Order: sequence, then structure tokens, then C-alpha cells
Amino acid sequence: MPAIDRNSTTPYYMQLYSQVAKGIESEIYPAGKKLPSIRDCARELGVSNTTVELAYQKLVEEGYVSAKRGSGYTICTVGKASTSGLERFTDECREEFLKLSENETQRESETDPEYDFAYDSVDETLFPFNLWARISRDVFFAKGAQEACLYNDRQGLKGLRTQIATFLNGEMGIYCSQEQVLVMPTTRDLISEIIALFEPDEAVMSMEEPGFDEVSSLLLDRGHEVRLIPMYPSPAWNEVEQLLDGVNVVFATPSTQFPTNHVMSYDMRKRIVAWAQDNNAYIIDDEYGWEFLTGMSRIPSLGVIDNSGHVITTGTFSNSFSPAVSLSYAVLPPQLMLKWRNKRRGAHPKVPWQTQAAMAAFMEGGYWRTHIRKTRMAMQKKRAVLMKSLENHMGANIEVVKGPNSLYVLVNVKDGRTEAELIKAAEDGGVRVYPTSRYWAGELPDDGCCILVGYAGIPIEKIDEGIEQLAKTWDF
Repeated sequence: MPAIDRNSTTPYYMQLYSQVAKGIESEIYPAGKKLPSIRDCARELGVSNTTVELAYQKLVEEGYVSAKRGSGYTICTVGKASTSGLERFTDECREEFLKLSENETQRESETDPEYDFAYDSVDETLFPFNLWARISRDVFFAKGAQEACLYNDRQGLKGLRTQIATFLNGEMGIYCSQEQVLVMPTTRDLISEIIALFEPDEAVMSMEEPGFDEVSSLLLDRGHEVRLIPMYPSPAWNEVEQLLDGVNVVFATPSTQFPTNHVMSYDMRKRIVAWAQDNNAYIIDDEYGWEFLTGMSRIPSLGVIDNSGHVITTGTFSNSFSPAVSLSYAVLPPQLMLKWRNKRRGAHPKVPWQTQAAMAAFMEGGYWRTHIRKTRMAMQKKRAVLMKSLENHMGANIEVVKGPNSLYVLVNVKDGRTEAELIKAAEDGGVRVYPTSRYWAGELPDDGCCILVGYAGIPIEKIDEGIEQLAKTWDF
């Protein structure tokens, strides 16, 4: 019978799994023999039934045993063959395989919280499942028989690029042609393609502090010098201008600065575009969240203000449609697009043809504008419910950092508890909220660490009860 080491950091179910698996491989446990019942094994080892059940399930998944209702768990003859491929690796490599398997099993066994206040997911009640399925099918059978079997335009399907350019012209006032549009899966992919146009020893990059952590890590991985522009509290232009001395490329989120939720003023936008033009520099304008700005008139984007090709506009369908679709875009100035085309000769498209063709048809049919309006209204209603719930259940215990973005708010808890303490207390109570410390590359300010409470993915009917539960976990 296996033994449980209660001083080990290895989960009990993994200890049981490993010992039984090794016993089957060494034929200590012969094929055809039944394993003890879950209840008997748990009683013998002094562990829970769940622990034994997880171990047995993993043995089934790995092919060591078979399970049949009413017959229990029977050892298979194929158990040894299922892992025999590992024998050709070194002991160290085999250990890494086992660690990988353990991590995967642990991840699969994790349960989702009852209330998840994420900002980067989508409410499934708002996603047009039937319409998207129909369009995806129709484009494939209507005109995809040939195109689905070919490598398509590395820059993105012309039909989708045309629809994106038309939408940006009409909605944001950005004059661009489909030849300037680049289609990639994610914002990170876009930034990676853009910064690859600048040699590390020739270009100094700058980004906001705090800011999008994936961008900062990407810039550093590529070997670029990175200047940080403090965004908290909002800086004056003369401070920004001094820090931009010698910078070639700036990454900015003017529509809704992430994660502070501030909007860049019109005066600041004009000044930074003028600076780029005067210094032959470029601004990567990530228009994150522009679709969901509320309670204010929309300020012209940097791409609208620029008239000399120094602004690169990026956008994504992830927060307005679905992150699972993996579809983002950038509008490059003509000189940079020509450089990209020369640099990427022979490259293959990154986004599947059917995804691009379906989105092009979705936009051409007018469904995209309808979807945006519907989602925007839903986000406004969710925001109102969230704000009211925070006030009702937490009141003076917190300060809400307000912003115009309808995807999340920042909550500052006044009792001095750390971010980690607050997030763990919430998680233990079945509520998931998110940190902001990860977005600071440098030292955190004393009053700059807030909890991010999103509402993009949570159904509206669960917001109030979720905030009530959050208040209980925080002892309010």
C-alpha cells in the first residue's frame, strides 16, 4: 500500500499517483488487478476521498488504469507503454516532465471563483454566438474552399483591412487606407512587430509608469533602453518633455491610461504629437478602451492630430468582442509599412484565414457597429450597478478612483492592508479581484497601489451579490 509523506510539499494526490504508477510500471501491481475502492484507500491512508479520486483520475488519464461504473478501477496492460517514451531521456529531463504534468493537473483541479471581477474577459451573454457561428460557416463554404487551402496575405486579408480602415475613418476620424493596416493576434504581437523595425542600439523607447507590463518586458527582452514617464499623479508637459529627450519611440495609452484610468488631455496630446514631429520620433498610440468611454465627449486621438506620419495607432477586438478570437490591428505610417513589408518578405499570416474572413463579413454586414453599441450600453449599466454596490456595501471604508472607462474601477482600501492581503482574503471568500502593483516597473508610491475591480466579464445580476461577498471577506 502506498504511504503518504505528510512533511512533503508534494500534494497528497500526486504522491499517491506517483507511487501507484511506478508500481504498475514495475509490475508490482499486475494488469487486471483492481485498485482498492476510493473509500477504502482514503480510510487506509488517512486522506480525503477527493484526494484519492484525483489520483485515480490521473491514473485513468495517463492510461495506467481503466474505470467502469460499478466495476471500480482496473489496472491496464498499457500502463507501462504510456510512459515508455520517457525512458530515452535523462533522469533530470524525466523529472521535468513529471513536474510539468503535476503543474497541469494542479491547474486543471483549480476551481474558478464564484465572482470574478476581471476586466479583460467578455460577458458571454453579450457575445453573438449564433450569428458568429453562422458567418464563420458561411464564409468558409461560400468562398473559402480555395483560400482556406492557401497562405494568405501576411499583412492580413484585404477585406478585413478595408473594413478596419473604414471603421476607423468613420468612428475615430483617423484617415488611413487599407494598405496601412496590419493584422496580428494580440497587442503584444503588434508591438513586437513594430519595435522590430527599430534597432536596439539606435532607438531609445519610452512608456508610461505604471503601464502595460507586457510591453515593458518585451522592450527589455529586445535589448532596448526604456525611459519611464510617471503617470501618477498626472504629469505636466514640461516634466514629460525633459524625460523624452533623446527618445525615438513612445508607447502611450491616451484614451484610458492603463491602469490609472486617466484620460490624456487634448493639450497634452497636441504637445506630444508636435514633439514627435519636431524630433522625427514615433508614438505608438494604443487606443485601449476607446469604445467604452462614457460621461465625456471623445477627445481626438493622436492619429487624428498627427498630419505627418509620426503616430502608429493600435487597437484590438479582444475587449470589445472576444479575447479568444485573437484579433488586433495597427495603422502604420506609409514609410514604416513599407519597411515592415520589406523586412517580412516571405512571412506567413499570423491570424487564421477563417477568423479574418468572418470578422470582415461581420463588419461589412453592419453587425460590428450594432455589437459595439449594445456592449457599450451594457457596460454603462454594469458600471452604475457596481458603483452603487460599492457605496452600499463598503461606504467610507474605501475610496473609488473614478475614471471614464467602462471596464473597471480602482478601489483604495483605507485600513492599510496590503494588496496581497486583500486579494487573498477575497479569493478565500470566492471573489477574485486583481492587483495593480504588477504594472509598476519601478518603486510603488505610498498611495498608488489600488485593487482593480472589473466588470467586463461578470453578468450584471451577479455584481451586487459579488460586491456584498467581497465586503464580507474584507470584514466591512
